[in-house]
Amino acid sequence: MDTLINIGMFLVYALLILAILATVGFSIYQFAGNFKQSKTTLYGIVGLIVIFIISYLLSSGSDISEAVFEKVGANYGSSKLIGSGLILFYILFGITLLTLIVTEIARPLKK
Repeated sequence: MDTLINIGMFLVYALLILAILATVGFSIYQFAGNFKQSKTTLYGIVGLIVIFIISYLLSSGSDISEAVFEKVGANYGSSKLIGSGLILFYILFGITLLTLIVTEIARPLKK
């Protein structure tokens, strides 16, 4: 019975890897096929990467006290990533809120 479970797990892992490769492969194929239409997607991805780098640089890494570090077994790198994730969330939330406000103000002015 134990061997059967191991074979099933390896089969699930193989199918998961195959699904991930197929998804990435078809995405790259679609992206390369319609490059003019895919430029806006590329700009969005590059923008998100730039915002993440900015939030990582703004993160202090001292967001969590030493007692919490010892309790959960985290280190300085984890704290810096947690802080940058929070800053990234705040930046993206602010951009979304600003976009919604500008859209609602600009819509009546277009008519």
